[in-house]
Amino acid sequence: MRTYDEINAEIETAIDTHNHAALFTLADELSTLSTPQAISAAVHARARAYRLSGSYTEALEQFHRVLALYDETGNRIGLASANLGMGIVHYLQGNYSETLVHYNRALELNKELGLRLSEAAALGNIGTLYQSLGSYPESLEYLLKALAIHDELGHQSGMAMDNCNIGNIYHEMGVSSEALNYYRRGLEIFEEINDRQGIAKVEHNLGLIHADAGEFSQAVVHIQRALAINTEMENRAGIAHVTGNYINVLIRMGDVETASKLQADNTELLHTVPGVRAGHFINAAKLLEHQQNLQGASEALHEALNIVQSAGIRGREAAIRKHLRDLALKQNDLAGYVEHNNEYTRITEEINGKDTATKLAMQAKQREIDAVQREHAQHMAVLHSTLPKHIADRVARGETVNDHYDNAAVLFLDIVGFTTISDSIPSGHVVHLLEQIFTTLDAVCKRNNVIKIKTIGDSYMAVSFDDVQNAATCALDMIASLDVLVITMPPALGDTSWTKDVGDIKVRIGIHCGAITAGVIGTDRMQYDVWGDTVNVASRMESTSESGKIHVSEALANALNEHKNSPPDPLSHASLERGSYTVVPRGTVDVKGKGLMQTYWLLMK
Repeated sequence: MRTYDEINAEIETAIDTHNHAALFTLADELSTLSTPQAISAAVHARARAYRLSGSYTEALEQFHRVLALYDETGNRIGLASANLGMGIVHYLQGNYSETLVHYNRALELNKELGLRLSEAAALGNIGTLYQSLGSYPESLEYLLKALAIHDELGHQSGMAMDNCNIGNIYHEMGVSSEALNYYRRGLEIFEEINDRQGIAKVEHNLGLIHADAGEFSQAVVHIQRALAINTEMENRAGIAHVTGNYINVLIRMGDVETASKLQADNTELLHTVPGVRAGHFINAAKLLEHQQNLQGASEALHEALNIVQSAGIRGREAAIRKHLRDLALKQNDLAGYVEHNNEYTRITEEINGKDTATKLAMQAKQREIDAVQREHAQHMAVLHSTLPKHIADRVARGETVNDHYDNAAVLFLDIVGFTTISDSIPSGHVVHLLEQIFTTLDAVCKRNNVIKIKTIGDSYMAVSFDDVQNAATCALDMIASLDVLVITMPPALGDTSWTKDVGDIKVRIGIHCGAITAGVIGTDRMQYDVWGDTVNVASRMESTSESGKIHVSEALANALNEHKNSPPDPLSHASLERGSYTVVPRGTVDVKGKGLMQTYWLLMK
């Protein structure tokens, strides 16, 4: 039996090659592994397979199922990917409001997870969605953001695709010069990385833009290149699509003979995409009309009409109705003319009305999404103001924060003589004094990768979870930073002459290491705190310390000596070099609740 990783690697290949049959087979194979991870991946693979095969109802059912599975197991990467996939299905069905919801959900998840490439993919999809709505400024905004990320990461394939998509927007806007610039940039990158499929796509687009400008000779050169590459790659869908547009260009430039030959050859291809199949019959109608076979042309157009009606391609249906109307006029078919003209008018008005309604609905949905995002940002701002960032992010994800650490270092600091100082100055001055001291300590903790837990009055508590050495260097850094701190007070507070009498701010510090429990308590006013006997002993180290000194337990002293004698850790965040401190015995100290303990002073060398 193959492993999950082996099967999953083949799934990615099947997705890249649009092989939905292989996806179904691989999904069944994954299911036999019976693990929660494999079952979720199997459902996700089936959802993608149904999407690629055009079975959108079944695809949505599978995407709903996999979203529930990923949510249940807390797989946020899976949630991001599945939301993007579900958005694509809604997009293919024309459910643009739902598309926007899922694309934005994927975008936010990828941002939170720091998955920059996936973030760019979501931005690109949103840009394409707005392009479909004719909202070109919004489309460009998102596509340019995607391009900026791909450029930042040096992801050439993404950069090329973004340039191509931006070129498509300028093409639709009728700004041919800009469209050509972006197409050429995309083509240059695709050629550099030898992406043949990408090259074919851009060559095809270049052909169409030259054809729209009436530059048929240049259009033919680019389209022939695209056709040659698709033929070389045996891409039947690509061959059919490019050939259909090539025939249309040849008809427009009057080369009916070449167009007729290609049309006969193209008949043998499998036209799986409704738009391509309809285009084949539209080209056939144009050629038959050129031969004065108006009845045959009408029959071909009706074949195209049936295809686009079944697929729900309303814009294409309106164009075919207009063609049938004009053809009926040539045949003196008054009834046919009236019928198709009425349908053309009705569909055009319906499309325009639907487009307006859709755009209004999209705007409303975007405002709703923006409001949710603003609320989320405000919520995160509150969390970050009360909790360490990595803890706030976990709370935001809905996690219950309840952690255990076997060997964390807990640090307590107390300002010496603060009660006397506070009794002799106005209360407003006390607040500003503490703010300056604690702001200095916060900065010291940050550069030493030590987490501030809380302040209680004039006491300060912090913890180093991953390296006891960080706590030692942080304590020494605190002493040094407070020694050079100059206390200043806003003139608005009145007489602050007392500051010159305060002198240096002196503190006493105590540190102990051992097992602790850490977690978030409260709901309205959350607090991240730590508990355990280690916390109690660290507090006792501080209370039995002396002014300007760092009092540490024997456990911490032993741990620091082990660190000094071990090879340097390249990932250590400590701001002081290893060996720049020393521990010297203080002797035994009577510690409340513990009795006599051997303790040490931590000193700078």
